[in-house]
Order: sequence, then structure tokens, then C-alpha cells
Amino acid sequence: MDALDNMIFATLQSPLQSGSAILSDYIPSTFGSFAPGVIATNTFNPVYGFSTTDKETYSSYPDYAIFEDAILRHWYDINGNGIAGSLADNFQYEWPIGSSNTVIADFTQSSSYHLIYAYLIENTRILQIFERLIEKYANEEELGIASANVYQWILNSERLFFKSETSKSRNVRSLIRPNFESNRRNAYYRMFGMDLAFGDINSGPGGTTQYVKAKTANQQFVPLFEKYLSEVWQGYINARNSSGPNTSDVNGIVEIATQIRELLKARRGGQPGGALNAYQGTNLSIEEYASVVLTTWFTFIVSTDTQVVQFLNCQSSTIGERLIKIGAKVGVPAHTKCQDLFEMAGAAANILSLLELGTYLETTGNLQTMLSSLNPGTAASIDSDYMNNFLTVINNWEKATGHKIKNPEANIRGTVSVRSNGAKTQAATN
Repeated sequence: MDALDNMIFATLQSPLQSGSAILSDYIPSTFGSFAPGVIATNTFNPVYGFSTTDKETYSSYPDYAIFEDAILRHWYDINGNGIAGSLADNFQYEWPIGSSNTVIADFTQSSSYHLIYAYLIENTRILQIFERLIEKYANEEELGIASANVYQWILNSERLFFKSETSKSRNVRSLIRPNFESNRRNAYYRMFGMDLAFGDINSGPGGTTQYVKAKTANQQFVPLFEKYLSEVWQGYINARNSSGPNTSDVNGIVEIATQIRELLKARRGGQPGGALNAYQGTNLSIEEYASVVLTTWFTFIVSTDTQVVQFLNCQSSTIGERLIKIGAKVGVPAHTKCQDLFEMAGAAANILSLLELGTYLETTGNLQTMLSSLNPGTAASIDSDYMNNFLTVINNWEKATGHKIKNPEANIRGTVSVRSNGAKTQAATN
């Protein structure tokens, strides 16, 4: 389940301290028939979520206070403060609720979200595109007159993510940190040593924006992560070869995984070899949570030909093409590699979340099993799910950055160069 699915689940099943469900003070609820279903069956682990229709109905509900309460409620669900009978004592979302029959989301090991997801999605320029769309619709009729549901979705988006006071929606904005985009850029730079591939909303190709660049940042992340992907690729292709030299180094892969984990943990407030605090007491956790909720909300609306996409007449067979069309309509060009960024965001989040746990990917036996999990005749397993995540990131990282990860002499140089709207820009420099 993604963040929007979990917001819906929190609204339906996660009661407040009073014991009541999350309801509007003014409008009868229309969410009683919502139920999560299996949305992907071709993996070892089923993926659960609500239908597109349910998500559209929910996100256009005419009382945005519902979403604010759900976002805040879900923050405490993740942190293990749920009420027995709703989230259960082991911090799992179960369906039917309280039955222990099917676990559809589990927060026992981590938040299940990762800042890399928000970073990659925001690089598509989706947030600036929808900011301009909302601005246009609020101030003129150039885009036409939307249906009631589309109009309400636009209002909800503005009130949730672009209003001045955002305490309940968990957006990191205050008198000290007044600009939410600058706050996200600060978090991306601290965690990954990377900036976004574009400047502020009014800047052209190669433009910049002002934000606080922390003196302490993981500028080693890019070369380490690219080296890690390259070594995993070598291990994968060697596991599929029955003859010839074996150039894989499983122990080396484990060593790099440990280095990446320590880098990320350092930014979260952990000491080398030590444990982290609970998620809500960890550095950058609220920035991570707010950023993932924000990017998930807007990603859903272009994930298929939703009512918003149809209103804009920007239908397409791919998520990237829909965003490119919307960007052209509102005058904010989408990233030319947005399809690749969309495709690898979830997989990259899965990999880094797994890396931060420091168990599976730092065990040579597990790693060897994963590297051979897609060999002909091998049954689908959790290991093959992990390997498919790596292949998704490797293939799309190459296309988005131009770095040849599959080449053992890859140009791992600590700089991620991306092509945005025909101009090469620099997203991170070490």
C-alpha cells in the first residue's frame, strides 16, 4: 500500500483517541464500501491497495479536514502508537480489521517509506507542474471549467499542500523554514548529496533556487550507490553464466551495502554500529514522511487517465507522457526522463529501506540467493522480488543519468547529470 492507500485505511479503520472514526464535522461519510484489494499478483508478496475509483472518490471528498486528520493519524500509526483493535499491538494494518487474516501494510521494521522516492518523483517536476496548474485554475479560466469532483480535488490539493498553515498535514513549514520546497531540497542534499535537476518554478533550463545547503551531507552517496548497483549487476550476470570467468565480489557488495547504511543512518542520528531511535524521534523522519505523502498524492493523479487528466485532455498510455502533456499545457516543462524516474522511484525506495535495516543485504548467503533468484527454473520468491527491484533501478538509473552502470568500468564519478528539457543540468556534485 502506498501513502494514499494508507491515508484511506487510516480514515476507515484507525479510530482517534475518543474511539470514533475519522469523520467530517459537516458531511456524511461515503467511504463505507471501500475495501483494499490485491492490485499485483505477479510477485511473491501480494501488493494491496484501493481501486482507482475509490482513490478518486476519496481525494475529491469535499472536506479537506478528513485528509489532514488521516495524514496525522497515519503518522502515529507508523510510529506504533495505534489503538489496540485498530492497528493492533504489532503495528500492522490487517484486513478484515483485527482478524490477522491478511496483513496489507506492516510498520514493524521501518516506516515503509523512503526519502529517495520523493526525491526521484520530485525530479520529474510534477510538484511545480501542479502548483502552476492550481494557480492557473484559481486565477483564470484558461483551462476551462472543471467538473465538481475535479474542482474539489484542485481545492483539496491547494489547501493540503500550498496553504500557509500546515500543522496537521505534517508539511515542514514554519517561520523558521517558510518554504516547503526549499526544506525538501535541504533534506535531499543532506541525505543524498543531491539537488533537484531544476531551479524554482519560474527558472528556465539550468536554473537554480536558494536553500540551506547543510555543511554535513552525504556527498559520498552517489558514487557509493552507483558502485553498489554496478557490483550487484556483475553478480547477477555472473550468477546466470554457467561458464567463463566470474567477476562478482559478494563480500565487496556486502561491504558497500554496509557503508551506504552507515551513511544514511548517520543523517538520521545513529552512531556507527548503534541502533536508531524510534522513527518519529529520528532526524529527517518528518521531512521524509511529509515529502512521500505529498509526492504520492500527485503521482496517483497521473498514474492513469483519472478525471483530472481527462479534464485537461492529457490522456496517454504512460504516466510520463501524461505529465509531459500537463506540463506543456500549464507552461512548466516536465523532466524529459520523467518516465524513467517514475518507474524506478518505488524500487529505489524498497532497496534503500532494505539497506537501512542492515540484515538481508548484509548477509552473503541471502545476497547469493538473490543474485541467482531469476535464473531459469527458479521459483518466484521474496529474493526474486528484491532482484527485480535492483534491475528496475539499474536500467532506469542508466537512462535517467547516462551513467553506464552495467559496464564494470562505469563512469562512477560522483556526479549525477540529468537531461532536463534538452539542457544538461547537474543534480549533484561531489
